[in-house]
Amino acid sequence: MQFTYFRGTKPLRLTPLILTCLLSGLIVSILVAGWMTHALRVLKIDRRIFFITRLKTPKRFRIIAYHAVVPSVGTRLMAHRVCGVTGDFVEIKAGILFVNGINVDQELRLTHVYKVSQEQAGELEFKEEDAYSIPPYYDTLYIPLEDRLVQKEQLDCSRYILPAGLRDEAIYRVYQKSWNPDNFGPLRVPAGKLFVLGDNRGNAQDSRQLGLIDRNKVVGTVLWK
Repeated sequence: MQFTYFRGTKPLRLTPLILTCLLSGLIVSILVAGWMTHALRVLKIDRRIFFITRLKTPKRFRIIAYHAVVPSVGTRLMAHRVCGVTGDFVEIKAGILFVNGINVDQELRLTHVYKVSQEQAGELEFKEEDAYSIPPYYDTLYIPLEDRLVQKEQLDCSRYILPAGLRDEAIYRVYQKSWNPDNFGPLRVPAGKLFVLGDNRGNAQDSRQLGLIDRNKVVGTVLWK
């Protein structure tokens, strides 16, 4: 296949190879210009590639990249969803996130931990390193699954939700409250801070354990990943 363009009286033919080279050069030029101006960056976070821009404000429910101090690890680059901005009241009740009293989880595509029988687990695709069992109930596996997948396939399993009052030590060190990942807050987000959560709620280290994020620690907003 050839693409023909006319310049004056002589046709200019662009083969797929030439066209591919031109497009590749254009893409590289855009990425280089974006990197130099910080308008667009490509970052690898937790073995995933993210396209980041500083031209978008970190608004509620956008995914951002930011620097955070992780205990025993140090400063790390992380990417999570903004779930609370200045003045918001955030609260997680029985595993459901409420922002200013409104259930917002129903609008998000989330992953939670589900209790699955060993028999049924054999029919599912999941990362074995993410699954675990709790002694002495070895006939049950706890697996992170997408909520939409569970609903679509009508899987015979139930979400694993920590009971209220069960204290998470990592959360207690930050907030001095007897909260846990499934029962957190209420908490008002102060000025200059952001409350972020991972979409994989049962397997994320976010503002629940790391504390609120300073806006000046934000690297940029994720365009796509």
